[in-house]
Amino acid sequence: MMVLKPHIHNTVTTFCPFWKSDSCSKTLFVLKNWSLTLDKLTNAAGSRPCSEVAESEYEATDMSPRTQASCRGCYLPFVRQMRSAKLFFLVTCTSFAFSFFCVQLATNPEERAVTESLVHEVLKNVSRDYRYKDVYRKPKPLPKDFKHILLWTKNDYFPFNFLGNGQRRFLENNCSVNKCYATSDRSFFGGDLTMFDAVAFNGRFMNRYSAPGSRSPHQKYMYFNMESSDYYPVCDVRFDGFFNWTVTYKLNSDIPFTYLLIRDKKGRIVGPKRKMRWKRGIMRTNKDDFDDFDDRLRVQNKTKAAAWFVSNCYTKSGREGFARALANALKPYGFTVDVYGKCSTLKCQDNSTFNCGYLLKKNYYFYLSMENSFNEDYVTEKLLTALYNDVIPIVYGGADYSRFLPPGSYIDGRKQHVKELAAMMDRLIHSPKEYNKYFRWKRYYKYQGYRPMMSVHVCAVCQALHDKKMTEKTTIYDDFRGWWHPGYKKTCHQ
Repeated sequence: MMVLKPHIHNTVTTFCPFWKSDSCSKTLFVLKNWSLTLDKLTNAAGSRPCSEVAESEYEATDMSPRTQASCRGCYLPFVRQMRSAKLFFLVTCTSFAFSFFCVQLATNPEERAVTESLVHEVLKNVSRDYRYKDVYRKPKPLPKDFKHILLWTKNDYFPFNFLGNGQRRFLENNCSVNKCYATSDRSFFGGDLTMFDAVAFNGRFMNRYSAPGSRSPHQKYMYFNMESSDYYPVCDVRFDGFFNWTVTYKLNSDIPFTYLLIRDKKGRIVGPKRKMRWKRGIMRTNKDDFDDFDDRLRVQNKTKAAAWFVSNCYTKSGREGFARALANALKPYGFTVDVYGKCSTLKCQDNSTFNCGYLLKKNYYFYLSMENSFNEDYVTEKLLTALYNDVIPIVYGGADYSRFLPPGSYIDGRKQHVKELAAMMDRLIHSPKEYNKYFRWKRYYKYQGYRPMMSVHVCAVCQALHDKKMTEKTTIYDDFRGWWHPGYKKTCHQ
């Protein structure tokens, strides 16, 4: 009678190349011995099934049929039991071997070192963020050299949402100076507002909140705003002589919070600035410049003149009127101004930034980078739309654009009549070499916006609060309303 022999030791050996340890060898030795012992017992039961009835094969042969039937009834259950026992033992040993394999992996020295390293890293990062409002209820755990910023208005509105809550944003942005803590919780110091190093006010909500009831000489009252002063003027006289620092898009702010950054070839931030020094010779070109692959690629598929992506259809700057006038001036040349968004029937696929940008880069020569109001230094991400997508920006705003763009890289729509502008556009479209001169700046500068820009600005706030020269200097904006918006009187009375 043949008995199936599942080799347990072969199953265990399959796992062993991964272990390569003394424990594994010992386990393999024990399992092999158990397997061989079980094999002998099962084979013995199969070869001499009636040993209890007959002592030899001869005697078994001489048995009567009834006796042999009785013998089979004796040994068959025994064999079945042995098979079941062996199968059970096989499953048990395999499970044990697999469990042991997993334990070995979990306790492997290299793996254990990695796990411990990750744990230490997590603990280190947590310890760096000294206090979160949701975890601690008292400010005592914070070191004395921390700077506390009270966000007087809600922290979930731009730009306060970039400051976040706690120390987290200063750590996430890898600020070289990160010992700052921002909160909108006015009871942070038990209601003592004078304990804060700075109190920040969002200019979008100046008329909705009352001023703090108490103030300390060491505190800095900071005015934040990235919205146009034409749309958000400060009209209340009590804010003259109220603020110490300004954090806005205006380049003469104590901490400029611009919509874009300009970096040089080495990655250093060089602008924008009120007195911007551009590299000389940017517009100088060689005879073979047009042979540059990027220049050829830039113009080879373009067929349309100008595009404009817009959602605000009625603005103080009247840019929508300028767009219509330019469209009429382009008609004699067979070109149009294609308007995409809520103010037109044209839509780019999904209206996503990527798809709209791809459409612009592929088909158009110019982009209308027009602001909603005329304010000093108010230059927003609308300019970046053109710069990122390899088209010449036609700017339309109240800023001195030489602070933001190299000479010869843009066209100022306010400095010429729309008929002259249309003629210039037609000439550049039919002269690829002249058109590509507007992109010589890309060899020397790089523009960044949104998150890279915000990371720099968030760090600048914390750094300023740790700057002794800035904090020890007494500054106050006596005529704040006039500084923020020179035409505030007219705007406030409208």
